Amino acid sequence: MFTEDNMLAINSNKNLHYITEHKRAFEIEYLYPLEIFETFADQTKNWGLECSCKINQSQLYPTRFNLFRKRPTFGNYHAAFNFLRSMEAQLNLKFDYQLLQQFIGNDLDFSKVIEIIVGVDLRSGLEDSKLKFCYVIQDYPEKLEIAADMAHAAQEWPILLGSKITTIGFDFHFNGRSEIEIYPIIGQDKLQQIDVQMKLAEFLSPQALRLLDNCRALDVGCSQANPEKILYYRTLDPHNFIAELHNELANRVHAYYREQPVIETIVGLRETEIIAGKIENLNLYYQMSISSN
Repeated sequence: MFTEDNMLAINSNKNLHYITEHKRAFEIEYLYPLEIFETFADQTKNWGLECSCKINQSQLYPTRFNLFRKRPTFGNYHAAFNFLRSMEAQLNLKFDYQLLQQFIGNDLDFSKVIEIIVGVDLRSGLEDSKLKFCYVIQDYPEKLEIAADMAHAAQEWPILLGSKITTIGFDFHFNGRSEIEIYPIIGQDKLQQIDVQMKLAEFLSPQALRLLDNCRALDVGCSQANPEKILYYRTLDPHNFIAELHNELANRVHAYYREQPVIETIVGLRETEIIAGKIENLNLYYQMSISSN
């Protein structure tokens, strides 16, 4: 008979299982920062997992994982920041928290944070690696305005800043740099509204808009470091979506994941490459488990 504790252990071990299988599939060599992340994954309960690969032309970077927690408790925040501090201490790093502290201020309303995300994006060279911490906020225009101003997006992307749900991400590079990114999310209900479609037609290219036919939602990325539009398509039929990109490395990655119990697949693309019709740089995200209370 399964007790509640046993079920929690199974959920935690499931995340470790998916991480292990991803490492095996893409021949990821041992990295000490990944071991620290795996310890964090083993200790967290009821967090969801996303496995990811980044493709930069002919290079595949598969050591990318995100853990996320819906409706986080203060205990979840404590665990997340303990993980960041643990990574600093064990690798003798010093992260720059200035942007994060500027966003939080003295008045963050935690009731409007519907999810937190803790992720790693690791390379063989530590100086090229980074951690990520994100707040997903809902109906919080005050903090969205602050984040947009910090990311220099307030003027460029006015249509998307009215999004009800937005991810506010902070990248902590192992070389000491930090960056803020915002990802307004346009859900399926919004995508079906005529006024939203008209505004998107002014904002996105026809080529980018056509890809929405195979999506349930669209996230749009904006960061200090990258003025280019990065579009994250939450796909309905990932097999056809990825096949139509005609990217050999993406097909290789997806050949593995099309045989796995994936919950959702997100594909991140540069709009300039969508327009050009040649996809050489992209991110693939595979959600493998859910966050539950």
